[in-house]
Amino acid sequence: MSMKLNLKLLATRFSQAKDGPPVSDDGVNRYLLEQILRPNLEGNLLRLGDIDFGAFDADDVPALEDYYDRLYQAAQDLSQFAQTLSRVPPTPRTVRSFC
Repeated sequence: MSMKLNLKLLATRFSQAKDGPPVSDDGVNRYLLEQILRPNLEGNLLRLGDIDFGAFDADDVPALEDYYDRLYQAAQDLSQFAQTLSRVPPTPRTVRSFC
């Protein structure tokens, strides 16, 4: 099965995309997002004693979990898109496209 990629349409869709994070962090406790989740995602693991439990409520944890789930799904979607692009075979051209 041969797959073709419409580069003009792809470029148009990319140019129409909003600049910003792939997932909205509205409603997520800033402390949990910036001091707990992001450092952990970057490999900076925290110790239990480093967490300021007064900076958030128990109700803030499900919002962080939902945000993480949406962020994970966006990463999965991007990975799947990259895999799809890698399977598109190059097409020979008579004119050079890239220098």
